[in-house]
Amino acid sequence: MTKTHPKGVRARVLLSSVFGPYAQNDDFGSRTINPMELYHNQVTRAQGAFSLRRFHRSWGILMIQENISAPCAVLDFPTREAFARELTAHSYDVVGISSIIVNVGKAREMCRMVRELSPQSTIVVGGHVTAIPGIEHILDADHIVKGDGITWMRSYLGEDPAAPIRHPALSSGFDLRVMGVKIPNGADSSATIVSSVGCPMGCNFCTTSAFFGGKGKMLNLYSTGEEIFGLMEEAERTRRVKSFFIMDENFLLQKQRAMDLLALMKAAGKSWSFHIFSSANAIRKYSY
Repeated sequence: MTKTHPKGVRARVLLSSVFGPYAQNDDFGSRTINPMELYHNQVTRAQGAFSLRRFHRSWGILMIQENISAPCAVLDFPTREAFARELTAHSYDVVGISSIIVNVGKAREMCRMVRELSPQSTIVVGGHVTAIPGIEHILDADHIVKGDGITWMRSYLGEDPAAPIRHPALSSGFDLRVMGVKIPNGADSSATIVSSVGCPMGCNFCTTSAFFGGKGKMLNLYSTGEEIFGLMEEAERTRRVKSFFIMDENFLLQKQRAMDLLALMKAAGKSWSFHIFSSANAIRKYSY
């Protein structure tokens, strides 16, 4: 079991995604293996020039920041130079780096930079990059965290890992545009709700399911329809949104939670729109 950091909740923490620029051929990445854009290169690639283009925040590290008491800064898609400046301008006890598999070269370089520019810092690496076999021999990190980063970081800082999850104000995306033309602000404004991670279906092609425990396992951040309804009401009240992107690998698998949410919406007269991931044929097999 990982020991608690000596400073506990007094430790200064920096969380960062990998540095840019992205989708370029350089010493740390390749445009071919990592084109970066979800919509343009995966979801809507058949639409060609009419494909949606959009930016998304790094929700994982923002969730961790919200759920620890230690002073914590976040660098979301910094440049390599900005990451270096942050390491030299401030003294951090813990530097957390989140990466996907294809950005392993950038994660390795960031670990090297921390060792050089902030040698007192403990390096923690999380995200899907940790699924690479033998990753502990590829990256010069003190801790490799696979799966739930909130629980791990809370435990490492001496906090209660089972405390209720605090959900930050997350937007689905920003700077939506098509063919270079920006869609007016607010025209497609959605709040993101991260309700669960992992999926019990355990499809053999799904790295996300494997990352959070594999077949038959998942982690609920919010187990009831009442909890999710409360998050949505708060987002509607504070940010005036009526559209929600539910970040859940298979939202409708938990039928009771979904039906309870629907009942609360009906009772409150809410006409919200949802963007979800789900498999329609799995509800009968899995119920919670």
